Amino acid sequence: MKRIVIAALMCLSMVATASAADVKLGFVDLQKALSMSAAGQAAKAKMDGEIKTVEDEVKKRESDLRALQESLQKQAALLSAEAKAEKERDFQQQVKDFQRFTKDKQEEMRGKEMTYTQQILRDLGAQVVALSKEQGITMMFEKSQLVYAIDTIDYTDALIKAYDAVYKDSHK
Repeated sequence: MKRIVIAALMCLSMVATASAADVKLGFVDLQKALSMSAAGQAAKAKMDGEIKTVEDEVKKRESDLRALQESLQKQAALLSAEAKAEKERDFQQQVKDFQRFTKDKQEEMRGKEMTYTQQILRDLGAQVVALSKEQGITMMFEKSQLVYAIDTIDYTDALIKAYDAVYKDSHK
């Protein structure tokens, strides 16, 4: 009975060793792929343009508020107490509207950025699977989750190249 158990354990250790030899590992830096890929660059450029437009609108509204405030200060001595109070209330309402506008635009920009990022990460995930199958990689990890890995198993550049090819084909 003892010999059978020893033989079974030896067979299991040989199978485990043979299986371990077939394991191929790799990792990718998704943050790098996100920022360096053509899709990431296009999304960044689009976001930069939208942010510039919003910033211009915010600056214009801020300038209008300052002009209104200066006008109120100049007219303050000439206005009656009631008229002055009413203009002050109007001004305060416009300040609240401006603050609400800037907050809404900031949230809108964050939402758009998140949407772009999530879409690119989904696409990159699909490319990671395709790249892993193509390269015969058993397990692919994300670089930020690793404590240590040698550079020879870094497939980030290959991922970016594969994703760029697919992205350019789909955006012709």
